[in-house]
Amino acid sequence: MRAFLLRLRRNEEEARPPHAYLGALGGAGLLALSIVFIVGGYELGVGSLRRLGTGAFPVITGFILAVLSLIVIAADLRDTSDAERPDWISFAAIGAALAVFALTVGRIGLVPGAFLTVITASLPDPSLPVLGKFILGAFVSLACWALFIGLIGLPFAPFGGV
Repeated sequence: MRAFLLRLRRNEEEARPPHAYLGALGGAGLLALSIVFIVGGYELGVGSLRRLGTGAFPVITGFILAVLSLIVIAADLRDTSDAERPDWISFAAIGAALAVFALTVGRIGLVPGAFLTVITASLPDPSLPVLGKFILGAFVSLACWALFIGLIGLPFAPFGGV
């Protein structure tokens, strides 16, 4: 058994590292998520420059994410060196956080939705303790309330039914 584990470890160490162009797959995934945000935000209603609609923030962030995704894809396709293995768990956590935000904000309100989004996104980070994740979630959700409802005046309910 020990010989098998040593051979397995040696095979893993001798395996070719992934090429940097494989990072373009992550960029493509982010590009797909940005398209979902743009379409979803557009369906919510973008509004005007004087009075932003509910979908303005998802559309704006979707366009920013799309541009950044294209930059990542272009850089990774030009790079011919070896790269680190992608961190698919963190990638999945960010995708899950986006889904949590999209599914919860309309139902339970902006503050708890943003809180759950931050908690979901920070789950794979072992350097931040659980209490730190809750404090960060509380701070971000209150900042979202102050910015999007207080300053900008977007028509979000801070809490479900309120």
